[in-house]
Amino acid sequence: MGTELWHATGPTGNIYPAGITHTGLLEKVMPDWNKIYSEKDINAATPAEVLLQNTHLLPEKGRALDYASGLAGNGFYLAHKGFNVSAWDLSEIAVEKTNAKASHEDIKLQAEVKDLENTTALEKNHEQFDLIVVSYFLHRQSLRKLYDYLKKGGLLFYQTYSGQQRNGTGPARAAFRLHRGELLSVYSDMQLLYYREDTYHKNNAPPTSKPDQVYFVAMK
Repeated sequence: MGTELWHATGPTGNIYPAGITHTGLLEKVMPDWNKIYSEKDINAATPAEVLLQNTHLLPEKGRALDYASGLAGNGFYLAHKGFNVSAWDLSEIAVEKTNAKASHEDIKLQAEVKDLENTTALEKNHEQFDLIVVSYFLHRQSLRKLYDYLKKGGLLFYQTYSGQQRNGTGPARAAFRLHRGELLSVYSDMQLLYYREDTYHKNNAPPTSKPDQVYFVAMK
């Protein structure tokens, strides 16, 4: 049986395949991901808008997770703010480049190769993080696992594509986009701190808007 997974190339420097993944497929496409990451400039990776626009909600310190990190635009941003950051991604090249930059900058950021579909293998991370950031990644079977990884009082920052698709951005298939209010439903037991679904046409969007995207921040 396949698993719904979608992760787009975004400013945070991450990329995952669009579509239904089957046993063995990730191993087959992995060299292509590594090739793409080898050609990307890690210094061009930037944090997600949901993080930049809600920096005032961040705790003063703690342990943070950049989930499906790519080149860790979110992770580096948080590490420079004093967080002890873990960055998880399936690409070995992305992880190598992230760790090399973190070492050069002498910050607390450790990237690890993780199969984010294998939620059973990640169970040991129960209530480990004060903060989790996810951008341009959607694996529905993992959504509630993110809740489990948070400590009591921990924050989840999430940004990805909505189902509106007024501007032709993001994945074409509706299965790989958030339904209207989906995160509100999935995390109904969390305290909502910030939520926005941008449905502007790109020509009329305010400067802080990313067309066809959802922004979500909540506390466990």
